Amino acid sequence: MKPIDIAIVGLGQRTFKKALSAITNEPKYWRLVAAIDPVEEQRVRLNALFPDVSTFANVQELLEWNRSENEHLRFKAVYIAVPHHCYREILPDILSLGIHVLKEKPAAMSPEELSYYQSLADSNFAILTTASQRRYGNAMEQMKIWMERIGSPSTFEAQRKLCIPNLGEGWRARSSLAGGGALADVGWHLLDMIIGLAHPNEVIPIVEYSKLFYVRSSHGQDCEDGAHVVLGLPNSSQEVTAHLTISRIGHQATEQVIITGEKGVLVFNGSEISVHFEPGANTEPCHWPSDASCYETDVTRMFREFYSQVSSVLAGSLPSSITNYTAYRIRDKVVTRTLQAIYQRANNGGPNIQPLIKHPSLASEPLSMEWPIIDEALEKEMSNQLHTNISIYGNGGVFKDFETEFKNYHDAKSSYALLHNSGTNALHALYFAAGLSPGDEVIFPVYTFHATCSPAMHFGIKPIFCDAMKNGTISPSAIANAITTKTKAVVVTHMWGIPSHMDAIRSILKQWPDILLFEDCSHAHGAKYKGQHVGTFGDGAAWSLQGQKIVTGGEGGITLTKHAEFHYRMLIFGHYNKRCKQEIPPDHYLHQYALTGAGLKNRAHPLAVAIALNQLRQLPDFHAWKTTFAGQLAEGLAGIPFLTITLSDLTGGTEPAWYAFTMRFIADKAPPGLTPETFVQQLHTKGLIDVDIPRSTGLLHSERLFNKPQELLRHLYGKDYVLVIDDKAFPEAQAFSTR
Repeated sequence: MKPIDIAIVGLGQRTFKKALSAITNEPKYWRLVAAIDPVEEQRVRLNALFPDVSTFANVQELLEWNRSENEHLRFKAVYIAVPHHCYREILPDILSLGIHVLKEKPAAMSPEELSYYQSLADSNFAILTTASQRRYGNAMEQMKIWMERIGSPSTFEAQRKLCIPNLGEGWRARSSLAGGGALADVGWHLLDMIIGLAHPNEVIPIVEYSKLFYVRSSHGQDCEDGAHVVLGLPNSSQEVTAHLTISRIGHQATEQVIITGEKGVLVFNGSEISVHFEPGANTEPCHWPSDASCYETDVTRMFREFYSQVSSVLAGSLPSSITNYTAYRIRDKVVTRTLQAIYQRANNGGPNIQPLIKHPSLASEPLSMEWPIIDEALEKEMSNQLHTNISIYGNGGVFKDFETEFKNYHDAKSSYALLHNSGTNALHALYFAAGLSPGDEVIFPVYTFHATCSPAMHFGIKPIFCDAMKNGTISPSAIANAITTKTKAVVVTHMWGIPSHMDAIRSILKQWPDILLFEDCSHAHGAKYKGQHVGTFGDGAAWSLQGQKIVTGGEGGITLTKHAEFHYRMLIFGHYNKRCKQEIPPDHYLHQYALTGAGLKNRAHPLAVAIALNQLRQLPDFHAWKTTFAGQLAEGLAGIPFLTITLSDLTGGTEPAWYAFTMRFIADKAPPGLTPETFVQQLHTKGLIDVDIPRSTGLLHSERLFNKPQELLRHLYGKDYVLVIDDKAFPEAQAFSTR
């Protein structure tokens, strides 16, 4: 075990009281090498204790020192404990260098700010976690275990009170600096505990009541001193109610959580847990800890967890693969959104932030998810782009930002990303880059959206369609049987966001090294196959950024390829003049076509890309939420005999994108007279209007464009062109598309 070099940003009371000892008392985990604080007195105080630690007055000095030191002295992690508003000034610079961060609560001052920080961390493969120490502690662990003894909880009563002197003199007195008052300052830990204990599914709680108290406003404060809050916490069986009392002007520090269950009551008083059962239950009260000597501080355990996360990344793991890390990120999001909803309820008399899943039951009014979510941050970014540039000729501005972050997200920094004005045109450009020509055979899934194949028809190719697997993705064995000496390429679609079986497909193509492999990832933003992002397995891939796609700009598309030649040809195909001149080398034969290109224009619109960039930066959160909700749906629907949930093999790091939650209807197990159509109609009457049998996606071999293209594309296909395929040739695809 090798210690990790760490720096501290902020030498305030919390650092000296708790964090410093947690770092320096365990040298096998951490080596403190640097610290910053703008107050010289605090730096002197630290150096008196640790003279070998380098100290600085600001973050810029620290980062310059970090870059100039030898590798064995350079710190890889940082603990940050500064006033809330300071994070905006320092956190982006630290995360952009890939430095791992443990920061004091709150996670951020708004959900939008948190999403930005988390996306920045993801794009630089950095850990970003919040110092909510209770979630790591012995007490939280024991409470989860002991809750089983009191049965299903019905109510939570929680209070957290502190006595903070001279509130009006510091940054905590200003909401613009603190991000709020007692709720954001003291209430964060309490909310984190309650949501973690009562709300394992991480659905946004419902704010039923919120009252803020401004007791000492005459002392110069403009934010609340305390709050009373009532939350509804939906779970699988019932809605649990939580009553919260929060104050930072109490006469003494108090922390208490009382959980009432069907069999007894659990009480936590900040350091001790007790369980009390109903009279006559023939069970004695229990207490924890029975031996205080075995108790470790929550802060110590928190820093050990942080060490485990950082060391895993340094050893080559992706942050998203680390146990608990994704769950804690979701928790940060839930707590942040809940705080926002509490403030809005208190200030407006009612919540104007909607839970991501409406609860508690099916309603008479339609339940539909608006997508994308139009929030203040997105509107601001759109406005900024509107006043910056609404037409980009080269590869700068928001185009460069999106393409760079897209490559980074897919662990493909050395590849070439190129924006287009649609996913269809992205595929069109990719097929042009491949040099498809009349007579070439290209293998496609028969079950996919038509745009997977239709652009290729403009090059005179012959489409060869393959059957599906039971989950709707292309069958590897069907691919193997379809390959001939005329096969130029294989195109796979990660249908509905479910990754195709790429190991089997690539194994087949190893026997045919001249056959190109392309991926249509239009449904699959964020999906992985055995830990590797889809879109990075073959010679090129395309994504749609249209409409309801997970990452959307309204309209748009993007390609990714590892081949410079393909990238240059796609530039020539639809990005003439300036960008071609910027990126195609002067000595390359295509450079002489730079001014005119191939005569087409595929450029994306900057406003669309600005929307898509906002969505891309939230993709890790979208993916985490979708995965959580898909698990809930699968669990809840498991008992319905006539429905089969369509899942890919989720072992070994395979993660669907959950563009859609697909189910198959088993007619022989359904009630008499119930068909897929009548079942969907019944769900619509209950308000579930997003349940659908998609008709725009079907079996392509029966479409006129593919079996009679000469009537439309007569310059490419002769009168004698025939594509006759028996409808029985695709039994799995037929079954999937009709049920």
